[in-house]
Amino acid sequence: MFERIRKFLYRLPLVEHLGIQLLIGLLVSFALIGVFAAIAEDVVEQEELVQIDVAFADALHSLATPTSTEMYRILSFIGMEGLWITGVVVALYLLLRKQRLHFAIWLLALVGGTLLNNALKLVFARSRPVFIDPFVVEHNFSFPSGHAMMSLIGFGLFAYFVFQAQHSHLARIFVVFTAVMLVMLIGISRMALGVHYFSDVMAGFAAGGVWLAACITAMNTIKRRKQAGDPVAQEKTGIAATT
Repeated sequence: MFERIRKFLYRLPLVEHLGIQLLIGLLVSFALIGVFAAIAEDVVEQEELVQIDVAFADALHSLATPTSTEMYRILSFIGMEGLWITGVVVALYLLLRKQRLHFAIWLLALVGGTLLNNALKLVFARSRPVFIDPFVVEHNFSFPSGHAMMSLIGFGLFAYFVFQAQHSHLARIFVVFTAVMLVMLIGISRMALGVHYFSDVMAGFAAGGVWLAACITAMNTIKRRKQAGDPVAQEKTGIAATT
């Protein structure tokens, strides 16, 4: 059944011209850009979402305990410092394995994502949540959350690399589930520590998703073009499709 659906999709003119992976990447990117734009508009116009932000932030702050705060500090560390440690290790691994395309995409994802996040913070210049007894103090702008955005990009791309290398369905499910849970917990930790509003985190996920989709789409498009110009790769692809 899935093979028939795949063959049908590849017969469509747009899919045949762009490729199914590029088309999916574009659709995902456009959808996430729409989500980000909707959140950003509500924040700029100070609409109802902002009131929800404040109420949610106050509720999380009042429910905090020393144990939960320490746990969220650890998650927050993983979401930024831990991510960059992972980034260096993965980059060295890809260099040693001479996986130049993966290495280039990995650098593009992390460095480009950081620059994009900083640019968006400057554009919106939203102040951080303010509490009389803050758990953590941050001095840069709040929107969108850098931890949410970069954890989705970094751990998401890392999970994609591992997913591609796995052949077991259970292993792939575990990789995706672990990555999703980790990214979500990192986002929650930033709200629980009182350094981001709910909309900051959601916008960070949306913007991170756009950049992650763009990086994965770029990598797959380059691979596809290389295979199209390589008879050996074409033969391997044909054999894989028939098995």
